[in-house]
This record gives sequence, structure tokens and C-alpha cells, in this order.
Amino acid sequence: MKSRLPSLPSRRIVPFFPLAAALLVAPLVSHAAPATRAQTVQLSGVVTVVHLDDFAHHASSMEYLLDDPRTGRRTTLHFDGTPLQALHSGALLSVTGTASDDGSVQVSAAATDPQTAQAMLSATATTSAAATVVSGVQNTIAIIANFTDATVTPTASQVQDILFSDPNGYSIDALFRETSFGNVGFSGQVAGPFVINFSTASACNLASWADAADAAATAAGVNLSAYPRHLYIMPSAEMGVCGADGAGQVGGSPSRAWVFNNTVNDVYAHELGHNLNMAHAATLANQYGDASDDMSADGYPLRHFNAPHMEQMGWMPSGNIVTVTQSGTYTVAALELSPTQAPAPQILKVAKPDTGDYYYFSYREPLGLDSGLRTAYWNRINVHKYVGNYAASNTYLLALLDDTGVFSDATNGITVTQVAHASDRATVQIQLAAGGTPTCQRATPVLALSPSSQSANAGSTLAFTVSLTNKDNAYCAASTFSLSDVVPSAWAGTVSPGTLNLAPGAAGSAALSVSSATTAVAASYSLQLNVSDPASAVHAVSGSVTYAVPTPTCARSAPAIAFSPASQSGPAGTSLSYTVSVTNKDSSSCGASTLSLGKLVPSGWAATISPATMNLSPGATSSATFLVTSAASAAASTYPIQVSTTDAASASHNASGSGSDTVQADTQAPSVPPGLAASVSKRTNVSLTWQAATDNVGVAGYEVWRNGVRVATTAARSYAETLAGGTYGYYVVAYDAAGNRSGQSNAVSLTIKSR
Repeated sequence: MKSRLPSLPSRRIVPFFPLAAALLVAPLVSHAAPATRAQTVQLSGVVTVVHLDDFAHHASSMEYLLDDPRTGRRTTLHFDGTPLQALHSGALLSVTGTASDDGSVQVSAAATDPQTAQAMLSATATTSAAATVVSGVQNTIAIIANFTDATVTPTASQVQDILFSDPNGYSIDALFRETSFGNVGFSGQVAGPFVINFSTASACNLASWADAADAAATAAGVNLSAYPRHLYIMPSAEMGVCGADGAGQVGGSPSRAWVFNNTVNDVYAHELGHNLNMAHAATLANQYGDASDDMSADGYPLRHFNAPHMEQMGWMPSGNIVTVTQSGTYTVAALELSPTQAPAPQILKVAKPDTGDYYYFSYREPLGLDSGLRTAYWNRINVHKYVGNYAASNTYLLALLDDTGVFSDATNGITVTQVAHASDRATVQIQLAAGGTPTCQRATPVLALSPSSQSANAGSTLAFTVSLTNKDNAYCAASTFSLSDVVPSAWAGTVSPGTLNLAPGAAGSAALSVSSATTAVAASYSLQLNVSDPASAVHAVSGSVTYAVPTPTCARSAPAIAFSPASQSGPAGTSLSYTVSVTNKDSSSCGASTLSLGKLVPSGWAATISPATMNLSPGATSSATFLVTSAASAAASTYPIQVSTTDAASASHNASGSGSDTVQADTQAPSVPPGLAASVSKRTNVSLTWQAATDNVGVAGYEVWRNGVRVATTAARSYAETLAGGTYGYYVVAYDAAGNRSGQSNAVSLTIKSR
């Protein structure tokens, strides 16, 4: 396959009605006597051009209005032939023509045979340099205008998503920001829906419809003067409304655009593209035939604009556009790549001497929003023709070249072959009639520093990334670029590596590390990186970043409190020790603070903390000992314990930290009480003594047993009683608070004689 063009998809057919004479204007206003039929008139003023787009029939109508600022007269112009090439809104125009009964003027186009011309046409274009054609955020008011017998399909919130805020990133704003590399965006609001007093049976009168929609929005409180872009969403073309999908004023600000096929996103992009001064993305057979661009027919996913439009809008830097004047082999990078990251020029131009146009060669890949681009355009050189002077003229797709594909212009002796391609670039062989030996063409490299600005306190070190791309053509040898930094006095800066050896189209990176002086005052400081090459002065380039030293301020924060260990356990009545660490989290510019430590434990428990106060500088940490004793009667459970900080000088220092104390159930019995002994005095008085038992928590008391019967409990280690004569045997049992009982002590026996 040498070259090919994609075919258009099948589309629905809608009736097409020619533009009425009053398409854009209210009845003619004139301060002069009405012209009679066939009267010759001379007019001067500012022209407004509007495209009415019928994508289904591959047809477009044009309307030309001339406003005379001296008289306030607005006149519709009709051209006998093709109007002046690239005529756009805002151009100054002088015409001589024939007035008609309806107030319009018939004008012969500049291309008409001078011998039969009825008018001479001259125009001064107001287009500026490419880099300043379109930039900035385009504030847009979108007004939904329903007819009395027809309503707009999408809701206001849906239109808001289409234009500005699609959550999936497919809004018109996202498209323009991406394809313009951040130069252009759209913002604004959606007003309506409003019902205007027109129906689908009304004559096609865009201006009257827009005026009625403006009036409704103004009555609703919308300040239209805040929006230089006015977009009118109206009932669908399926109902026969003007027989079109949309209409857009070509260039000019303020501007108007109309959308009838209002559920198709690229209709919005197309008509707003007209407002930005773009004409159609055409093929030689179909003025909507280049589906690689939103200025073609509708019904495709949103996609980027083609190479000629990228130059026309000024979105592709001039350094990434190369006009080829020598035969040779060239590399062209994908059009979707950021210009600062592109490994080679992204647009190649070749002059077309016979017409004064240019051929444009670009390479398309499915990147970003171009992922919706039809596959016929992928991995191929896209060949376009365009006048090349930033005019609002159609661009023409001529061929799509795959590897070994050839585009030839025999008239001008130009042959272009795609040799190979990769994921981000393609290689082409260009042969010009003049021939010539390929030569090295050196170019200024592209330097990028990231991030553009950072801030840190005085004495800190910041790191910046340096990216450098060699933009020489493929016939140059590799070059060695030297990197050096320029930083304020007493600061320290290093670049590593200090040199980069790069082949044409290659990119390299380095790290710029900068330490500010500890005495640096609060300010924004510019840091510069210089690139030089002793072998080529054209390789000199500089870039800068900003290092901001902020004004030191004290920011106080709650201290951090941590327990170690975080949790402990023991039987009721156990004392447990915790280490509590407190860290001052204030910023470094704050002074030291005195923190008071408080404690919180369950009711009936005991706790101490030492020390009770701490004096801490910002970032400093100190520790205290927190001793917690659970209540002897505490039930088995996990209890929170807490240490808090307060500062009479700053409520920001009020904080708390928590640990836990788990009281275990007591299941261990006391030891057997040893050493039970008995004695008798006065014949009937019995005395018992024994030694203390031990327990893991504590002995609560003792049971005294006589002849197998418990006769007493006591906390003491002795017992006495008076008995009648007889023989008695004793033993003692220890018990604790949990009711655990020890074994029996040694037994003793005694006899009391009867009196």
C-alpha cells in the first residue's frame, strides 16, 4: 500500500435548505436612500464570515456581512464566484457592487475575469503572527434555546460536561488544552434552556435566533459582556433546522457559533474551531474529508487538529517546524507529543512553487485524545496541502503513507517516501527537484527544567530535573553540550552530569541541585542553567527556575505522644510501668515550650507520672515514666489509660496519647499457711498461731477449721476460743479476694480435761 485516504462513514441524510438572505442579520438598517435595482454602490467596512455546515451532504454555505462603522449599515454580500481566498471575520473590506431589492449587494469575486467583473475586491487581513493567533482561556457562554415546537436534547448539565467538565476527560476544554499544548482552553457557563419565539417552520435566521437567546439569558441575570464567545445550542438538524449540523463565525472576537446536531461532541469542537479562525479539514474531493481533524465531518471521537492547523493557530513552536530545502533523509516526531519532549521536528514543510502553497508532512499516533483517531491515520505520514500563511483557508489531506509509501508531485519534482517508523517518530526520504547534497543543519536545543518553582527554608537543598533535546538534523554528528549553573552569592549549586553527548534528535537529562545560604532572606531567587557548545554557537540556550525562601513563621502543632509498651497486663492490683515519649511537633522557627503532663486512669486505680513537666524545643523528644496500679477489685478486662499534654501558652499543645492495661482473672490459690501451732491455758482457753501464706495478688484472710467444721475466718494469723472438755483437731486454709483457697495447713490436736 503506497498511499491512501480513509473513506467517510455512512451518515444520516437530512434535507439541505439554502441560506436565506437574512441568515445572520435583522432587516437592513441604512442611513442612506434605498438603492434602486441594478444600482452600483461602493461600501467599506469590517466583514463577518459565517460557515453553515451540512456534514451529511459534504456541503457548506458561506454568508458574508459588511458592517460600515461610520453609518451603522450592515449589508449582506453575495459573490458571483469564489470570494477572496482566506477572507475571515474582522478583515477590512472595500467593495463595489450591484444593490438588490432585498438590500444585499452582488459582488464579483477577485478571481473573476477582470473584463466582466462588476466589482473590484480588496481586503486587508488582520491575522497576526502564528504564535499569537490564539492563546488564553476562551470565556464562553453556552445558551440552550428551545423553539416553541422543539426542544434541545441534552440538559444544561450534559452540555456543561460536553464543553467544560466531562469527568472522563473528553470535554471540549480538555481537547483544546491538550492539542494546543496548554495554550488554549474553554471555560464558562451554560444558561437555559430558554424558549424563544420561533419554530422549526421559521425561516433560517441565525442572528434573530441568537439575539432572542441573548435577550432571554440577559433577563435571567447573565452578564453576556463577560463572555467573548457565544455558543447557541438549538434543536436538532433532524427537524430540518437550517438543514445543517452547525454554523460558526470564522474568526473575530466576540464571536457566535450555533450547534443543531447537539449530542455530537465534535460539532461543538468544529464550530468553535471556526470561531478561532480555522476553516475546514478537507480532501480534494470532499471539504469535510480529512477525519484526522475536528474541522472535518462530525460523528467521530474528539481528536487533535492536523499539522497545518497547528501551525496556523501558533500551537506548534517554530523550532519544531522545519522547512525542507535540501533533499535528504529526515525524522519527524509524532504530532501529539509535547514539543519539549519531541525527539525531532514535528512538522516538515516543503514549498509548492507552482501555487505558492506548502506541503505539510506530519506523523500521527494514538496518544491522549488522539486515541480516538481512526486507525487509517496511525503510524503513517499524513500529507497535507495548505496556503501556509496562517489564513482561514481549508487544509487538504492528500495522502497517508505507510512504510515504503510514496507521495509524488511531478509538476514540481517533489517525491516523499516513508522509510520507517517507530512509536514516536517516522523517517522520510525527501527528494526535491533542485537535488543538492544533504547538509548538517544545526538548531538551538530544547531545554526544559522541572519543576519551574520550589520553596524551602534557608539552608535547604532542592533538586531540579534538567532535560535537553538535540534538535540538529540527521546529517549532523553528535554534539557535546556543557551544562553550568548560576546561583546567588553564598549559595551552592551543582549539575550532574556536567556534559551531555547527544546525537541529533536524542534527549538527555541531568540533575541540578541547589542549596540556599543559611542566611538567605525571604524572597524568590532565580536560578539559571546555561547550555553551551564550543563547537557551535547556535547550541547556546539558557533556562531558569525559581527557588523561593519563605518568611519564617512559627506554626505550633499538637505534640505526638507514644506509649511503650502500648499495652501490658496483670492481675487486679498489679502495678505496671510505661514509658511515655512526647515529641514537640512545632515548626523549627518556634521557641521551646513547657508542656504539663496529665494522667487519666479508671476510677479506684492509682497512677503517678514523672517528670510532670517537660521543656522541649521543636522536633525534640523526651520521656516520662507512667506507673499505673489497678484496683484490687478490678474485674478482668482491658482498660484504657491516658497521658495528656497542656500548655498555658498555647492551646495547640493540648494533646493526648493512650495505652491499655489488661486486668487478668485471678485463678491462683494462696500457698498453704505453714507452722500451725496450738496451746491451752487455764484448762479451757485454746490459742492458735500460724505463719503467713503467700499469693500472686494477695492473701485476703484465713479459715479456721475445728473437727472438720469451719468455725471462723480472720485476717490475723492467730485465733483463740474457750471450749469445754474434750479432744479437738484444727487446721487452717488461706484464701484470696478472688475466692481461691489454699490447701489445709498442718493439723494440730489437743485435749481439754473436764473439771
